[in-house]
Amino acid sequence: MIEPGENLADRRRHLIAEIARQRAEFAEAYRNLHKPIEMGESGLRAFGFIRQNAWIFVAVPAALKVVTFFLGLRSGVKPPPSPRQSVEKRPKGFAGHAMKWGGHGWRLFKIYRRVRHYFT
Repeated sequence: MIEPGENLADRRRHLIAEIARQRAEFAEAYRNLHKPIEMGESGLRAFGFIRQNAWIFVAVPAALKVVTFFLGLRSGVKPPPSPRQSVEKRPKGFAGHAMKWGGHGWRLFKIYRRVRHYFT
């Protein structure tokens, strides 16, 4: 309906502008219709890649731990020792590092043995 202070020509111009705006929005939505499908396809490709390369579940957390370790060395701030570290007395030097990283490797291998049958 026409409002009291508005004539028919003003109302027509307003409706024409509104219809043009809605057509532009509809055209933009139609042009972007393919994006959700492409995102789904890329997600399926990523899932397939992870499924074929199960070692990623072991390598990524280990790499993050190594990177954060080196970043911690760079900043010079030492975290407080955990109770487990204070109880265990590891030898210093190369033997201590070998025991530490060997233990990490052994734990990763045990995790790998538990989850490998899910990915084969």
